Amino acid sequence: VQKRRFDASLVYLTRKFMDLVKTAPDGVLDLNEVATTLGVRKRRVYDITNVLDGIHLIQKRSKNVIQWIGSNLDQVVGKAPEQQNLKDELSDLSAMEEALDELIKDCAHQLFELTDDKENAKYPFNSCITLT
Repeated sequence: VQKRRFDASLVYLTRKFMDLVKTAPDGVLDLNEVATTLGVRKRRVYDITNVLDGIHLIQKRSKNVIQWIGSNLDQVVGKAPEQQNLKDELSDLSAMEEALDELIKDCAHQLFELTDDKENAKYPFNSCITLT
């Protein structure tokens, strides 16, 4: 029976690997058992562990045993909604800033038109306004 392409993808295997790390006592995994559990060659498991080791989230305890040393996985997983809320808030604030910039530009343009109008030159307010 041939596996679907996604079932063998590195993303899918990494997610399954991380599920195993979460449930492992002290985050310690035997890579031979991981390969058997995931039903893949050990080379694919090494692809995952090499990246995680490179970014210092795991450390090798022996030839085929690793331990998770990164952040508490439960805290990291729980941050996704909070991060999305912050992204949404940042987007809203950026839109508000853009709208305010447009209003300031519009006011400056109206003020320039008002002070540049020859008809308004005779009024006293016109002599004390300076545009920078």
